[in-house]
Amino acid sequence: MSLRLALLAALLLWPAWIGAQSTALPELPPVENWQPIFVEPAPIPVGTSVGVPPVAVAVPTGLTATLIAPRSVAGRVPLTLKVANAGAAAVQLGAGRDNDQNCAVAPLVRVLRVGTREVVYPLAGEPRLCAQDFRSDTAGKGEAVTYTRELELASGDYMIEGWFAGSGNGASLKLSAQPVRVTVR
Repeated sequence: MSLRLALLAALLLWPAWIGAQSTALPELPPVENWQPIFVEPAPIPVGTSVGVPPVAVAVPTGLTATLIAPRSVAGRVPLTLKVANAGAAAVQLGAGRDNDQNCAVAPLVRVLRVGTREVVYPLAGEPRLCAQDFRSDTAGKGEAVTYTRELELASGDYMIEGWFAGSGNGASLKLSAQPVRVTVR
């Protein structure tokens, strides 16, 4: 008998062998007049997590975003997003790669064909699986952090909307920039 057949036979006989080895449990008599016990849980204050002390996160103020692109270009469109800090203290900025934005960290963009409402980028239904990289930068008082990327667009006129989406000092943050118009030749 081969090893496979022996294992198959053992597997098929296992429930019968276990049943023969076990002893029957004694029958318990029914309990009369039983009452369920209800325990009232301790109240948890709103806005807190169980076992975690509340942490105050200050949403940064004084941040602005500016999208820069050439007015007319041949070939790929270079984009620059500057996040400037006019606040009184340094701001820690953080952003991850976006699956819908060709794995870019920033600037995140939406491209519309001029004269229509047609969204040229990002295309619906083409998400990618990106590495979970996280970029962290510090914008000191009066300083700016620069993010760059390039887009490949067909010839035509476009309006490009850009923004930074991520965190600022640990708080969720989205900064929109003024749209720019670009002509691709």
